Amino acid sequence: MSRLEDAVERLLAATTPLPLESVPIWEADGRVAAADVDAPGPVPHFPRPAMDGYVCHDADLRDASPGRPAILRITGAVRMGDLPGRGPGPGEAWSITTGAPLPERGDRILPVEAVRLAGDQVRVEQPPSGKTHIVTAGEAIREGAPLIRRGEVIRPAGAGALAACGVGTVRVHRRPRIALVSTGDELVDVTEAAAPLPRGRVFNSNAVTLGGLLRTLGCEVQYRGIVRDAPEELRAAFAALRDEFDVVLSTGGVSIGRHDAVHRTWLDLGAQRIVGRVDLKPGGPFFAGRLRDSWGVGLSGTPVACLAAFHLLVRPFFARLAGQRHAVRPLQQVTLADAIGRPTDRMRALWARTHPAESGRTMATVLDGDDVGDFASLLHATALVLIPPGSPPLPAGSRVTALLLDREEDRDRLVVTPPRPGPLVIGVVGESGSGKTTVIVDVVRRLAEDGIRVAAVKHAAHGFDLDREGSDSARVAGAGAALVVLAGPTETVLRITAPLRSPDHAAGLATLVAEQIWGELPALVLVEGFQHPSGPVITVGPQKPGAAAGEVLAAVLAVNGVNGQRLETELQRVSEAVRSRVRAGQAEWPR
Repeated sequence: MSRLEDAVERLLAATTPLPLESVPIWEADGRVAAADVDAPGPVPHFPRPAMDGYVCHDADLRDASPGRPAILRITGAVRMGDLPGRGPGPGEAWSITTGAPLPERGDRILPVEAVRLAGDQVRVEQPPSGKTHIVTAGEAIREGAPLIRRGEVIRPAGAGALAACGVGTVRVHRRPRIALVSTGDELVDVTEAAAPLPRGRVFNSNAVTLGGLLRTLGCEVQYRGIVRDAPEELRAAFAALRDEFDVVLSTGGVSIGRHDAVHRTWLDLGAQRIVGRVDLKPGGPFFAGRLRDSWGVGLSGTPVACLAAFHLLVRPFFARLAGQRHAVRPLQQVTLADAIGRPTDRMRALWARTHPAESGRTMATVLDGDDVGDFASLLHATALVLIPPGSPPLPAGSRVTALLLDREEDRDRLVVTPPRPGPLVIGVVGESGSGKTTVIVDVVRRLAEDGIRVAAVKHAAHGFDLDREGSDSARVAGAGAALVVLAGPTETVLRITAPLRSPDHAAGLATLVAEQIWGELPALVLVEGFQHPSGPVITVGPQKPGAAAGEVLAAVLAVNGVNGQRLETELQRVSEAVRSRVRAGQAEWPR
């Protein structure tokens, strides 16, 4: 089997963009530009008024006042589409509409609401403002402005900009011509006459889904029906289609069963195999082969596997074939909202929904399909979370790579980084004055001696005074700055004018800041003072009434009631419990 990253790289390296053609601008939407196009001239190419009013001479208005109004005689008019004409002379004004060409004479537009109209005259009782209300040429598009770039998909606004500049045709790559074929004796095409289905038969959904996905990519797609699982039928179908289409895309028949003959059929027809089975679950059964100027591509027949391989392998292939500048969608490090409870021996692609968290992180909730089924669960997916082989079980909060399905291509390589464990978050709870801070200080000191990075959050329920009154940072915060950073020579303070609403919010913010500063996640976040109903906690002294703690990792007497060697023994015991939990988590991860 091929590694997923290697399979994508080989497929893209073997793919040549389709030939070029010129199309009318009316047909350019959705096509891939084959050359850069800059604006050949300004749009509009003439100056014009910004509003309805009167064009006149500024010199006639400079001394206007209520006692000595300027009276201008209306001697002409300009409307949109008219030739501009000579324009008003001294003491005259021409009426003009927004967007009409400015006449040769006149250097100011008087808005309609700024004048009083009396017969064929306008009366101006105030000197005009600094604005002339004249828009110069190029207001919409400056000459030389980049409109489209080679390899970009031309969108409606881009086509409109080209048309505004008078560009009537554009060079683009030819659209990929795709023959879509489904294989399998169990398949039935969706028609009114097809229902109800007999047992053992299923409706052909893959063709419908793939057809829609391919059309959104700008491909010309023809569905060529269902081919039964018989080598002679597959050979006849593929041989008939290979010279008519750029790609014959099939679903089903690419695994290693006795009836899976797609890959063998293409090889018998003389195709050069570029990619075979891929180390991917779901979606590993795969074939991509080139036969002269055409391609044969085979996907799994299982819908979730078919679609996973489409997004990871086939969409990049079609992007390169269509001539796009980039072939791979964005990859982003996201944080798992829930744990993944088993280790991974193959590259796993998990359908997920991404969403922002309060702390600013991008969270990913894996859609497991338990409630609605695997296929139904992916209907709301916005990402594929990629877990490489050799990964241990992942706790909630782990950082993983996700391919974003709602974004356009921005790169040419698929690089899946190893997951990183989220920090162990431990709450430290107890009554006020019980010595929670003493416990935190001791744990931080002992773990720091072992090289374990620790972040700490203190919940100041009654507020605190960060700056002295009147200091620069206090004044900036008091003025309404939502975020103030105090950067000193030995430390940096981050002041955010927003409350932390929960232990998870506090821990998430601490993790985000630590990652930005250290370039890695902390191993441990100690959150002091919150009532923490889930996750491990250290209890210090008697607990507040009604406090429902989760797992009690360690319990210690109130520090103010213990001293000497006993206090040292208690603190060491707490630190050992924390260290053991941190080390146990780290031991599961490959170095």
